[in-house]
Amino acid sequence: MYISQETAQTIVEEIGGEIHERINFIDSRGYIIASTDETRIGDLHEGAKRIIRESLEELYITAEMENASTKKGVNLPIRINHEIVGVIGITGEREQVVRYGNIVRRMTEIMLEDSMTKDERRYDRRVRYRYLEEWIEMPQRAYNQNFVERGKRLGIDITRPRRALMVEVERYHELALSLEGQRRLENIESSVRHQINALPEALYLREPERQICLIAACPDEKMRELAERLSAMIRQKYGEVLLFGIDGEAEGSQDAGKICREAKRALECCKYPDEICLFYNDLNVEILLNDIKDETMEEYLQKLFPGVTEEELKIDMELIEGYFRYEGSVTQAAEQMFIHKNTFQYRLKKLKEVTGKDIRLPSEAAVYMMALYCYRKRNGEHLSFRMDRIVLCNKK
Repeated sequence: MYISQETAQTIVEEIGGEIHERINFIDSRGYIIASTDETRIGDLHEGAKRIIRESLEELYITAEMENASTKKGVNLPIRINHEIVGVIGITGEREQVVRYGNIVRRMTEIMLEDSMTKDERRYDRRVRYRYLEEWIEMPQRAYNQNFVERGKRLGIDITRPRRALMVEVERYHELALSLEGQRRLENIESSVRHQINALPEALYLREPERQICLIAACPDEKMRELAERLSAMIRQKYGEVLLFGIDGEAEGSQDAGKICREAKRALECCKYPDEICLFYNDLNVEILLNDIKDETMEEYLQKLFPGVTEEELKIDMELIEGYFRYEGSVTQAAEQMFIHKNTFQYRLKKLKEVTGKDIRLPSEAAVYMMALYCYRKRNGEHLSFRMDRIVLCNKK
């Protein structure tokens, strides 16, 4: 049985910290692979070799038996499924360490068994993930009976119609910058995975920035309810916001690639604080806008706002967003920005002088909508409204 040095080191440090003694973990060849005394790692332990060779229940190394690689203390075999897989050693005087012997041995065996179970689960998960990735990338016409049967052996029936729910933590990139944030992401992903795996016929796949959930075919209402339930759970447990993209196949589909592409497209457009869940069928102009290159967006902004500084552009964008957010109502927008409506009107006039376009004209308002989208996306910020739901009119 293979025991990684990392696993062994974790065990000796945890046990050593509890009993405040020097602990060594010796592998089935007789070499110390982990120790609270790092100078001993890599040494051959003759006493441990004897325990393994003679199947001893315990061996205490006396002062007379000590040598360069074997120190005074008690050594005990570690058994998993009745097989010796290594030896745990406690360095020290007999009366001091012998009382810990059986406790330390049993603790080590329990921790090893737990580690093995987790490793098996991780391996099984990786195998399933690889199959799901292959399924999603494979054109439906390429499915064959061998591929279907391979899935069934993994407990995956790809012949069932499914829906795709794609999940992303809104603050993913911010959290990923710190160790604490990465732990939070791991916990969030684990919580979502457990919820999805509890659903009948549901499949789960983790990608670096998002999670893919393939759900047994169900109406849009059920998909939205699931998203809301996951959202509420994560908000309550971690105080974080989840974003959801859902495919447009109300009856479900066997084409995993298609529904995942739709869910991903919806997720990419789902960047609105008041609308964290978006269906593919809700998308209109966003399908086009999300494909515009960053350099094209930058060129568009510079052309529309020639000679404007970054700080001035920021102020202009706040004005534009306020105007659109309240559907052209100067009064409402001015109130929310804590300025007089005449001041707001004056700033709109100055905006026209800079760009040559009048935001109050429906035929020219779209120019500003595009500019606002380009600016927000360039800065990694979110719009506070859906672009295709704005009434481009002038309300007094």
